[in-house]
Amino acid sequence: MWLFESVSRIFFISGFAVATTCGALWAQDEIAEELKASSQEHMREELGVNPVTSPSIAGLLKDLESFRPVPLKVIETSDHGANFSNRLQTALHFGSLVADGFLLTIAERPQDVQNIGRELIRQSRALGVGERLAKRSKSLLELSDKGDWVGMREELVKTQEDVEESMMELHDEEMAHMVSLGGWLRGFQLGAISTDERYSAPKAEILGRVEVMDYFLDRLDTLNPRLKATEMVREFIDRIKKIRLVAIEAQGQPPTADQVAKMRDLADQAERIATAKVDREGNFVDEPKL
Repeated sequence: MWLFESVSRIFFISGFAVATTCGALWAQDEIAEELKASSQEHMREELGVNPVTSPSIAGLLKDLESFRPVPLKVIETSDHGANFSNRLQTALHFGSLVADGFLLTIAERPQDVQNIGRELIRQSRALGVGERLAKRSKSLLELSDKGDWVGMREELVKTQEDVEESMMELHDEEMAHMVSLGGWLRGFQLGAISTDERYSAPKAEILGRVEVMDYFLDRLDTLNPRLKATEMVREFIDRIKKIRLVAIEAQGQPPTADQVAKMRDLADQAERIATAKVDREGNFVDEPKL
């Protein structure tokens, strides 16, 4: 259907474009854009990334605006420049950096946002998709100099979307999902810390969205069986499942303060597992403190 609709648009626009040369050039540009959009939409559907089945990264990051005050100490003590020997942890880390950058714009920390921007470039190169990020990084720095916090948040969303799109073009859908998962988990962890320290039902309600957890658990289930069998991934999935169980305990209501505290502890564990040192077989080199 998507192909039939795209072809129909092409014939309609082409017929109209014959009138003038300028019109033809304009139509050709529009045709190219429509074909590109249709192709990308079809690719997203093929890889399980579409608005119906996947949570919007823009929506997930926007949720972070509710978590004030921002737990800056946790962000400041994180190793943003960490290097990983595998794409899974690199992808999770990239998403985590975007979430940190988003929260730093909320806290209005321009220099820290710039540091995150530079690190995003480096990590995107490690993922093999660094070319698209050069302009984003420059734009982020310019917006930071202007103190345009809303603009910076929008740019961070586009940064993550660009990386996801680049990975889909490389047919690396597993890692595209892991970038999104890394952003959600880091945002969830920092949101749980903020809510645990200053509880409110509206903030707790955001943490209790089981459907988001179900989506990412489903994505984790599609990982290569050999990757799923590694110690790091097994432990990581276990913590996400336990977070989900606590959310289910709330029975559709905002999680209680005690439940938020449990989710915070589990999210801390999941984040430590995601950044733990592992060997080539995915086993822990140094057992993470859980």
